[in-house]
Amino acid sequence: MGADVLHIIIAVFLGLLILVSALGVVFLKNPVHSALSLLANLCITAIMYVALLSAPFVAIVQVIVYMGAVVVFVLFVIMLMDIRPADITERFLTPRLFLSLAAVVVFALQMLFVVATVKGGWIPTKYVHAGDLAKLLFTKYALLFELVSVLIFAAAAGAVALAKKRM
Repeated sequence: MGADVLHIIIAVFLGLLILVSALGVVFLKNPVHSALSLLANLCITAIMYVALLSAPFVAIVQVIVYMGAVVVFVLFVIMLMDIRPADITERFLTPRLFLSLAAVVVFALQMLFVVATVKGGWIPTKYVHAGDLAKLLFTKYALLFELVSVLIFAAAAGAVALAKKRM
């Protein structure tokens, strides 16, 4: 019984940290600060994978892929776009912001519903081996894996096209 209470305390604490860092991603006006808040969010998520789900491999992938590559890519795109503070303040209070807040509220209510209806406690703690994951990724999901790489390449090309100065 004591371990369950400890898991709940850790889950609530990490969940609040994830929520605060996610709100920082949305509400910080400086894009670099927003990207750093995203980095903190991904780091806390990796900690949650290890602390609550006993999934160290997924946590390592989270650190290498998302924190190492995606955040660097986001910062690269931010630097290419050359966003000025005046542009940010003009577009800050838009209907999209309020729609995003409504989506956050709906998501929070859904999470509360899921937590309230889960019976039997936590997810069973089984380790996933890297070989099993690689076999599944490069056989059953190989096409989707390649499509994601094409999508990331298209996003990079789009960022370069948007950042290109008009002559």
